Amino acid sequence: MSPVATPAVVVLGGTGFIGSHLVDHLARAGRSVHVVSRRGAWPWETAPPAARFTSLDLTSIGAAANLDALLADTRVVVNVTGALLRPGAPADLYRRLHVEAVAALLAALQRRAGHLRLIHVSTTGVLGPTGPEPLDESAPRRPRTIYERTKAEGEEQALMGRRDGLEVVVARPGLVYGPRDLHLLGLFQSIAGGTFRLPGGGRARWQPVAAGDVATGLARLVDADGVDGEIFHLAGETTVSVAELAAAIAALLGTRVHGPSLPRPLAWLAGAALEAACLPLGIEPPLTRMRVRTLTEDRRYDVSHARRRLDWRPRISLRQGLSLAVDWYRCRGLLREAA
Repeated sequence: MSPVATPAVVVLGGTGFIGSHLVDHLARAGRSVHVVSRRGAWPWETAPPAARFTSLDLTSIGAAANLDALLADTRVVVNVTGALLRPGAPADLYRRLHVEAVAALLAALQRRAGHLRLIHVSTTGVLGPTGPEPLDESAPRRPRTIYERTKAEGEEQALMGRRDGLEVVVARPGLVYGPRDLHLLGLFQSIAGGTFRLPGGGRARWQPVAAGDVATGLARLVDADGVDGEIFHLAGETTVSVAELAAAIAALLGTRVHGPSLPRPLAWLAGAALEAACLPLGIEPPLTRMRVRTLTEDRRYDVSHARRRLDWRPRISLRQGLSLAVDWYRCRGLLREAA
């Protein structure tokens, strides 16, 4: 008798930064993967041979019918769709991707018969600034930005969509970095160019996590037993200050962080002035008030729940992960020689 094929894992948003690392991880483990994204094609290195690709905009009018067809043969769906906060991006973009698309996905899953699992990828940002002590998954949500607010609404909606035969589990990655990440590229470029300044002395403390470690955590959730209705923080175990992180990046680039720290009020005013000058011209400001806020707030998370329940802990050291990112940027001509 021939073996029964394992149904493909559907990864929505599987060509993005985090999603593509998950697709690679699942394919290396021998899993069949169905990658669904708006672009519908692999934009990175060689596409995993075990993956097939479908183009679908989850916010489109015809998405519901297409979802029914896409979900017909799967048992596990990982939703990694989303958009990170960008200056000048319309608020309704975040609502359509993080809230309305989740509602459409849940409706499609609830129309399906059989036992299904949705792994909904949210963000630790739904907790807002944490203060100096790490927060666990039971902490109240206190989102501040439109990105965080819609992500919080989306994860709450996902958990409320649980039914008999439909499990929902939420993963909250922290600050994720590594190859294919374009969100933090500006930080690396400004350090390389000698223009980066530390707002508020760089004292805020973060827990960066490598994309490969996040992919491992998400893959554990595909097969984990008894996790329905749970939330998992996937953040780094090592806490570093913004100053320490910038210094580590600078060392790998063969330079150092130049110039004095900017007092937070001055950095805030500079961000406001750059927004006023750049945004009307369609130019992304090198510094924004949102970025100043992020760079001066503690974001600390308790990851012991994932360690206990999933046997997950980050394996990629900060230096190793940053080195992989720097090599990837340099190979693609995205980083100039350090000043």
